Amino acid sequence: MKRQGHILALCLVSFVLCLSPRVTHGFKQSDVDKISNTKECQWCDLRGANLSGSDLSDASLSGANLSEARLKGANLTGANLSTAYLRNADLSGANLTGAFLDKANLNGANLTGANLTGAKLSKATWTDGEKCDEGSTGECKQSRVIRPKDETPPLFPADF
Repeated sequence: MKRQGHILALCLVSFVLCLSPRVTHGFKQSDVDKISNTKECQWCDLRGANLSGSDLSDASLSGANLSEARLKGANLTGANLSTAYLRNADLSGANLTGAFLDKANLNGANLTGANLTGAKLSKATWTDGEKCDEGSTGECKQSRVIRPKDETPPLFPADF
């Protein structure tokens, strides 16, 4: 009887461990070291990394995963962040002057006080999840078709 209780407890603990979420830091320390030393880390995994205040001017970070990274006050002047994943990243107070953010994902990112002067934002996903227009520079321009409130769309194609 006692042995069955131990086996049942062991099975229960194993089951719980299999279902519990894995705790990961996200980023690889070797990638953090690489970007700090060489300013080149294309397609790196920097999820959740603390790079606040870092001098990453002219860094090559295209395609890098910087989701939830802390880049508060970082100098990203002229950095290549095209196609980078910056979802929920903290870029508050960061200097992004002349940065390349074409096709980058900034959904949910904090850009409070960030300097985007001359930043290239063509087809980037903005903080609100909407795409920036082709040629957006310094700010995310978004074209939207706005209908007057009293205008209703036609019901059938023949109504055009």
